[in-house]
Amino acid sequence: MRIDLHINQALAPARDVINCAIRADQGIYDAVWVLDHLASMEPARNQGQMLDPHILLGAIAVETHRVHLGVLVNNAAVRPAAVIAGATASLDIISQGRAVLGLGAGAAPNTYFASEHAALGNILDPSLEARHDRLLETLARVTAIWSGEHDKSVVFPKPTRTIPIVVGVNSVALARRAAAAGCGINVRGDHPRVNEILDCANSSLGDWSSSVWFPYDRSLTDPNEPRMTDLERRGVKRVILLTSSPDDVLTA
Repeated sequence: MRIDLHINQALAPARDVINCAIRADQGIYDAVWVLDHLASMEPARNQGQMLDPHILLGAIAVETHRVHLGVLVNNAAVRPAAVIAGATASLDIISQGRAVLGLGAGAAPNTYFASEHAALGNILDPSLEARHDRLLETLARVTAIWSGEHDKSVVFPKPTRTIPIVVGVNSVALARRAAAAGCGINVRGDHPRVNEILDCANSSLGDWSSSVWFPYDRSLTDPNEPRMTDLERRGVKRVILLTSSPDDVLTA
């Protein structure tokens, strides 16, 4: 079972975030992920800013050598498919084949994660099904761009190899659709339907087929920790630890 580090880049200054990724590259982690948000929603606890994830990953790529790199997750409600495709292909080229694509459907109105959109006056789609449809349409467009389907009189950036794709899910319905589309699924570790969601995983995807995330807990970096052995027994392929405090960024 793989262990990844998910860095909330608003928690600490940029240099500390990059140094955290360098330590991860030199340590046990298989991948480093960053967030996709437009703003910091808890500025009182943060010591940095919510940096653009793709620019940040480019900086991390040139200072690391081993770990996979990705955004968990690109918000399909905010980022056009062509932008996601170009940014991720560029990251794969710069990192010499280490990019992973994370995709998500975006927040519902009047939720915690909708606050940044409310501040800008952005209108979010209240329909869960419509948000899921948009995500799958984005996925199809990204892969079509990478395949060269849209290269006519122009040529779009292409990744160096087939990039693993992971969809952040919060429902069984989306987990099924994501797995059927050839994507891994990522779900919160304490989700009330976590077992049903994990049962949807596409096992043909190997290490990227299923993952769960938890707030950063150093004890979960020990593969012999009882919670970790239980997750492995249940077939989870990857545990992702999300930094939750400035101290996590400095010590993870």
